[in-house]
Amino acid sequence: MSDPGCTVRSDRHRRLRGTGAVPESLRLADARRIAIAAQLRPKAARFKTVLERLGCIQLDTISAVRRAHELTLLARGLDVDEAVRSLERRKSPVAFEYWAHAMSLLPVSAWPYLARRRRAWRERYQDDSLVAAEAEVLALLRDRGAITVSDFPSGAMHRGQGVGNMGDSWNFRTDHKHAVERLLWFGDVACTHRIGFKRVYQLAERGIPAEHLWDADDEECLRYMVTTALRNLGVGTTKDVADYFRLKNADTERVLRELEVEQVAVEGWKARAWIDPQVRRTRLTGAERPVAVSMFDQLVWLRERMERLWGHAWKIEIYVPEPQRTFGYYCLPVFVGSDLPGRVALRRSNGELVVEAAQWDDARADREHLHAAVDRVASWVDAEVRWKAEVKGFDLVAGDV
Repeated sequence: MSDPGCTVRSDRHRRLRGTGAVPESLRLADARRIAIAAQLRPKAARFKTVLERLGCIQLDTISAVRRAHELTLLARGLDVDEAVRSLERRKSPVAFEYWAHAMSLLPVSAWPYLARRRRAWRERYQDDSLVAAEAEVLALLRDRGAITVSDFPSGAMHRGQGVGNMGDSWNFRTDHKHAVERLLWFGDVACTHRIGFKRVYQLAERGIPAEHLWDADDEECLRYMVTTALRNLGVGTTKDVADYFRLKNADTERVLRELEVEQVAVEGWKARAWIDPQVRRTRLTGAERPVAVSMFDQLVWLRERMERLWGHAWKIEIYVPEPQRTFGYYCLPVFVGSDLPGRVALRRSNGELVVEAAQWDDARADREHLHAAVDRVASWVDAEVRWKAEVKGFDLVAGDV
């Protein structure tokens, strides 16, 4: 399925400084191995280790199989108990929640380098419409030390307004909920753990360890996010790198050039790519065993990157009405070695892990790998597998690339 190592074809290594020189070439197969090695290897046993390596792990409320952050951790070798405990309170905080690629867990050591984003939020929201509510939230925090939305007099959401399913709609949040979220964006408040899936808010000075409670300048923040992104991509275009922390392409490219990061021409890619300096010193192989990842996993965050690397442009269909879905509600791509031969739609229900749809390219990997990946997910949810759907080839599912 994969070569024992990765070979970059080049007569010599050189750094490109925007001189217009033709970059060295990189086979697509090698780019795939680099991407997988940056994400799925080496294996780890601790939440803190994986989080610090990835830089951020996306959160999401949907739990058709398991929560998105748990699936990200499980795909990287953590056991179920460690993954589930990732949001629990710890003697010394490991993570905090903030906007990274989306709302994510970040290592507490990253707090200084989100200062640029905190400053941007402050500049964006300078109105005084929530001054009273913010003052009440801060007073409550000083009095109690830590709170959840249950501590607000009117809770998190306005009810009884004739709306059947408000979900998490921003428009129906109470002033206190709006206020505490703004204080979170500004950095006055931090969330370092949850109760169930409910955020626990604290003053930042209480929640974030003192050694990390400082603000880096804008350029330091950009360098941190760009280098963290490139390390976790291994190889990527400017847009790939920018997307990891949702930065502007222009800022990202400027920093990459200032850092004199080497560029390569990846087979089949129109745009030049940047390559992590550590790649040349690392022996690269594929994933050790088949693994299914959620669509909220950084391996597949940017759909056009997934298409460039593996030929698939799958989309999340959780918000698509069932009759209009081309595949299934909760799609999980399945990686084998350094390739992506297929996907499954899974849902946990009444002690079973139901396979609602499956698609596989037998020419790219044996079908036994699909079954192994599904069985592995079943072990994560302690359920028996029930195959409700037959495995289809790529020519049998509408709308696929």
